[in-house]
Amino acid sequence: MALTNLILTVAGVSAVVLLMRSDVKQTATIFRRNVRQIRHWLEQESTAAAKYATFHHSVFALISFFYF
Repeated sequence: MALTNLILTVAGVSAVVLLMRSDVKQTATIFRRNVRQIRHWLEQESTAAAKYATFHHSVFALISFFYF
């Protein structure tokens, strides 16, 4: 009886460990994908902000050239 309980306990703990390992791997994969997406968004926003700043500066320079 004690041997059966030990075997069942080891099997149960092993099953939980295997499930947790796969869950941790899946979570890590999702996290890496999310980090890549956020990094991509930040690069897009940075590029857009740089283009806007250049455009804004050019328009301001053009307006000030004609008015001053």
